[in-house]
Amino acid sequence: MTRPVASSQTGRRSGLLVTVLSLASAVAALQQAVVIPILPRLVIAFDSTLTSVSWALTVSLLVGAIATPIAGRLGDIVGHKPVLLVVIALLTAGSIVGALSSSLPVFIVARVLQGFAAAVIPLAIGLLRDHLPAHRARSGIGIVSATLGAGNGVGMLLAGIISALIPGYVPLFWIITGLSGVALVLSLACIPSTRVRRSGRLDIPGALLLSGTLVTLLLAISQGPDWGWGSAATLSMFVASAVLGTFWVLIERRVTDPIVDISMLIDPRTISATLASLFLGFGLFGAFVLIPALVQTPVSAGYGFGATVLGAAIFLMPTTILMLAISLVSGRLTQRFSASAAVGMGGFFTAGALVFVAVFHENPASIYVGTTILGIGIGLAFAALGIMAVEHVRPEQTASASGINSLARLVGGSIASPTISAVLVATIPPGSSTPTSDGYVAGFLIAAIGAAVAAVIATIAARSRHRAARQPENANA
Repeated sequence: MTRPVASSQTGRRSGLLVTVLSLASAVAALQQAVVIPILPRLVIAFDSTLTSVSWALTVSLLVGAIATPIAGRLGDIVGHKPVLLVVIALLTAGSIVGALSSSLPVFIVARVLQGFAAAVIPLAIGLLRDHLPAHRARSGIGIVSATLGAGNGVGMLLAGIISALIPGYVPLFWIITGLSGVALVLSLACIPSTRVRRSGRLDIPGALLLSGTLVTLLLAISQGPDWGWGSAATLSMFVASAVLGTFWVLIERRVTDPIVDISMLIDPRTISATLASLFLGFGLFGAFVLIPALVQTPVSAGYGFGATVLGAAIFLMPTTILMLAISLVSGRLTQRFSASAAVGMGGFFTAGALVFVAVFHENPASIYVGTTILGIGIGLAFAALGIMAVEHVRPEQTASASGINSLARLVGGSIASPTISAVLVATIPPGSSTPTSDGYVAGFLIAAIGAAVAAVIATIAARSRHRAARQPENANA
């Protein structure tokens, strides 16, 4: 008679852990998404230029890129819970500073602190793998992974609602402060302490070289449109990234406790998951750039709907809702089809959604159909991608592997924004400020290609996994 009770208690504890980590992950994604729609308000609030204000996005991106693999590695060494608590505390502190800021430099400091939130996802996945049985961990990882994209959608919706009701940016940051504070308290109270799996210390030279590699790469990608892709500044950043990356690999191969295990990094299964994450990130963020811009285009342009920021977020609501809904059944889906197969299916749905909107975008109904298909695709792909990234690695490598996967998704999104923007700008007619409809068609098709490439990579990985599983059966036969 006691077994069902114990099982029920275990189920409740597992559900509580997943809920708390999902909240933390959603807030981490939300804090990045809310800034994008309010950039024009920041220009006015700080009496600055859009180029200067855009550093509020860039610095958060750079800090997140550095924090994700390093925090993941620290979590694998000292325990995932204490590192997660520090990361959420930095997010909360940054949100308070942002709400109180009255100048752009102070606001950028706030965004630096908030940027550490990018490390929440790999640490959350490490905790789920630490504390849940395998079948529950798969479902939990799927839900937490899906909250990344859903948090972006909720962030845009929140920014739209606040923008429609209240002037300025301060209320958004107080809301994020409240949410991150709740996440911090619940994480402290509800997450079990992580048993330290191994001794070790942080590889400082490796961390510095990896940080330099990522900073120079992302600076080149994010600032290339402003600096010029062929400018000395952009090219020097790319060269510096290549040189630092080469030295990083050489050092990591020699140290006994590397920041990233190179053998894990070059494992074909890791490479498949990393590339799938990179191209899916490109497709998703391409969609999140294109769809709001398209629907906010004035009707006078011949193809837009003149939507507000809030209206644009409502167009994306089907995507957000379906991502969350599909994440709830992701564990069963990945058990039935394998994680890589689910990523492949999701990638093809995502590509199909982007092609659909490229062809049919003359009326709001078509956009809603497209964002519905997009929600199915991204929901499948993101929920399974977290599992695909870690299912083949040792438990003590979980956060590191997830961190690399999250970093790849971030880089993919970083590439998408300037690429799509450049395509749109290239189609602006002389004397106009609005891209042509053909620019959006090209942008959607480029984003669709990214998602399709991810689908192909994941499908090949799924078939390789299936063949490997059948080899022992054939040998026994």
